[in-house]
Amino acid sequence: MNDSALHVTLTKMCELHAIDIPRSGELAEHFQLAFPSASYDEEAGEWRMVWKKGTYAESNARLEAFFSERGLAFSHINKC
Repeated sequence: MNDSALHVTLTKMCELHAIDIPRSGELAEHFQLAFPSASYDEEAGEWRMVWKKGTYAESNARLEAFFSERGLAFSHINKC
């Protein structure tokens, strides 16, 4: 998969957030460095992060900035 052509889906499931990016590769390495609390969920096939209530706006802004700085498109799905 070509990271420059990647569209990232960010799914909010209340305190659990899912980030649909590849498990490995340069993007995943940078993501893991920027968000050390994230872990890859093998069963779901996506990265997962737990955020505390009240930090969603800040957390979303950090994720959006991370992907925007890399020229990647992203969208949000709210399942909360």
